[in-house]
Amino acid sequence: MTKTRWARVLVVEDSPTTARILANGIARDPRLAVAGIAQTASDAVLLAEQLAPDVVTVDLLLPDQTGLDVILRILRLRYVPIVVVTALPQNSSSLAFRALLAGAADIVLKPAGTAAQLDAFFHDLNERLALLASAAAVPTHTHPPPRMLRRRLPEARAGLACLAVGASTGGPPALVDLLSGLGAGFPAPVLVVQHIAAPFVEGLVRWLNQETPLPVSLARHGQRLEPGRVYVAPAASDMTVGAGGILVVTPAQLRRAHIAPSADALFESVAAVYGPSGAAVLLSGMGKDGAVGLLKVRKRGGKTFAQDRKTSTVFGMPDAAGRIGAVDAFAEPRSIGLHLRKLAAGSERVAR
Repeated sequence: MTKTRWARVLVVEDSPTTARILANGIARDPRLAVAGIAQTASDAVLLAEQLAPDVVTVDLLLPDQTGLDVILRILRLRYVPIVVVTALPQNSSSLAFRALLAGAADIVLKPAGTAAQLDAFFHDLNERLALLASAAAVPTHTHPPPRMLRRRLPEARAGLACLAVGASTGGPPALVDLLSGLGAGFPAPVLVVQHIAAPFVEGLVRWLNQETPLPVSLARHGQRLEPGRVYVAPAASDMTVGAGGILVVTPAQLRRAHIAPSADALFESVAAVYGPSGAAVLLSGMGKDGAVGLLKVRKRGGKTFAQDRKTSTVFGMPDAAGRIGAVDAFAEPRSIGLHLRKLAAGSERVAR
């Protein structure tokens, strides 16, 4: 009988009390073992080199350097999945997204101290740590040159009226690449579902506005979609499209494995409203949210893409979609964006 290998975790946290809580909560998962605890940036880098952990948690506020510096220094040694565990206030969340762009795989918010909240926090955190440690992860902060999609796709004859995007773990940096590939003036609205802790959603919108060429805003119920704008689903809400291109934002029904917002709900609405003139992209993430909805887009004649295994932090969502035949082509996000821009340009020529 083969013994299951533990994933070894390095905890980087300056507060002794919080470090102890994190270590105890992580260690209760049979898939994980705490290899060490570092309370300063210098110790974190030293232990990362000595212990060669499978995954690292990093607080962003350390006494000698920021967690961002720790991430950069550790990733210079070798690639290891890093999860930011932070209590940053909302107005300081740009540091968290800079950490993601620097190579951190995910970000979670430190919980309040009630037993129920701690149980929920460690259930989520440990699942992420175990998955990231076992995944064939690669640095998400590098930008490989665009390459050809897996197979050539037909020209878009029905026009490209709407693009929907779903993402989870590893999604924010992938979104930056995808939107950069689309470029300024993309001639269709872009709707984004990103699974991320609620306090960071507005920070995500601000960060995407800084890092990408398209204007990004938080979706509001009743808005009419405009070409060349990006709409991000609010926290704990489902975002769909109604007749006439009107946004429908409602409290999440939590009907799809407790995922909110739901990429499936968004994709299904795009399939129903836009048919062959819709397109959908599924980026890096845990689980299978978006797979069924992506298949509906494809069955209605829309264009469907997913991030490839090589550049996905976690290949769960793209893989789930591929397994049910929902994906026209896999590629890195920037290449998908460039291809969609060409399709949109071709659509405009056909329309004329």
